[in-house]
Amino acid sequence: MMGKLMKQDIQFQFRHGFYYIYAFVTIIYIAILLFIPMEYRGFWSVLVIFTDPGTLGFFFVGTIVMLERNQQLLTYLFITPVKLKWYLCSKILSLSVIAWITSLFIGYFTLGGMVSFFWLTLAVLLCSFFFTSCGLAISVDAPSLNHFMFRAIMLMLLLYIPLLSYLEWIPLWILEVMPSYSALILFDLALSGTNSLGPIRPQLLHVFLLFVWGVVAYLIAARRFNRYILSNTGESKVVSV
Repeated sequence: MMGKLMKQDIQFQFRHGFYYIYAFVTIIYIAILLFIPMEYRGFWSVLVIFTDPGTLGFFFVGTIVMLERNQQLLTYLFITPVKLKWYLCSKILSLSVIAWITSLFIGYFTLGGMVSFFWLTLAVLLCSFFFTSCGLAISVDAPSLNHFMFRAIMLMLLLYIPLLSYLEWIPLWILEVMPSYSALILFDLALSGTNSLGPIRPQLLHVFLLFVWGVVAYLIAARRFNRYILSNTGESKVVSV
């Protein structure tokens, strides 16, 4: 069942041009990064991959859920044998595939041998898990696409605050336990081969933190789907797009 859901989600994403859009965007990013001197390219690659492929699912999954709600697909979906965890995991994994492919291409064509593809894969999957789960959580009860976008932008601004600590503009320990900071540290390790913030910050700690944040975001999304979708199964509600 999980395999069928993922296949359907990927086909849906192809049909709506997600892969074509990101193929074009990836080429643009690679072209821009290649103009940056090599000594600065790793730093800018971290920011590019974190702010776009890494968080891709955050906005895209909201659009997908809004479309499915508007077509009344979710209203009756869970009458079928499909379980909520399968539905959520399929959305997260299918969008993670796009983020992973895009990140690998950007890393390979701009930095080549400097990239640790193991750490890049781990960073992308954990980052996508967290941000896509957040997108699911805030989209499930949004009355319109504009309402979802407002929520998404406000939440994204909050989640981007750890950038201030990563850039060492406002170094605060509280920012260093936030998910975005852990994602940035892992991307930094993957794309530069070194930890620019010093050896005292064990990378495994940030893997653990980002994983825990992802699980928390997933559980919140599952709870909100239980509240707003499963409890209303069979009712017809039109969403304003």
